[in-house]
Amino acid sequence: MSLIDLSIEARGFTPASIALAVRTIGACPAARHRPDARILTGIGILTVTPDHDGYRFSTDARCLGEGDTVGDLLDWLEPHIASPHAVISWDNFGAVPRRLLALADPARHPRIIAAAADTAGRWRALPLGHTWHLRQARAHLMPCVCPPQTPVDECEAAMPTVLLPDPATTAVELVNEAIAGWQTWARCFGDFDDADHPAQAALRALDRWRADQPATR
Repeated sequence: MSLIDLSIEARGFTPASIALAVRTIGACPAARHRPDARILTGIGILTVTPDHDGYRFSTDARCLGEGDTVGDLLDWLEPHIASPHAVISWDNFGAVPRRLLALADPARHPRIIAAAADTAGRWRALPLGHTWHLRQARAHLMPCVCPPQTPVDECEAAMPTVLLPDPATTAVELVNEAIAGWQTWARCFGDFDDADHPAQAALRALDRWRADQPATR
């Protein structure tokens, strides 16, 4: 079975859902030994939960900071994935579930692995055909900081914090990107004149919620 299942619409709208957006940056050739050649620097989340006759929304984000590793990002994500909510993501120089499967530690991140492997069920990895109109914020690549003439197999592929994307700005961008991905997924369901469809009701509820949030959201 293909990792990226295209039956997004066939599986229907799921009221309880989590939308993910990730930020990655290119790296110097010495980073090619990593499970994923692009460095994962941040994750943003929108959580949507039915609440009586409406919906509850919450957002969160985590970015690499001083002393952090990619494993720390996945440690943060692991409890968010613990709920049975559907998971929605959109492409970031490759499919998000494939990237997480390459990076996750089976001992530390079993829930991430279980969810990311279920792209025909719980995980909805939106194909590029669904998200061609969405744009992700730019992020500079990580330059090589080793001395000249350092052999590739001796380069440490370091990630100086000062060269990483600004965490505060990136967190806001990632939350907005998670929201945009969720909206694109939800708009696949219900005709324009079907105001009673749960997806349409959730989209309206999201608009009302966002109107009440600070301008950065």
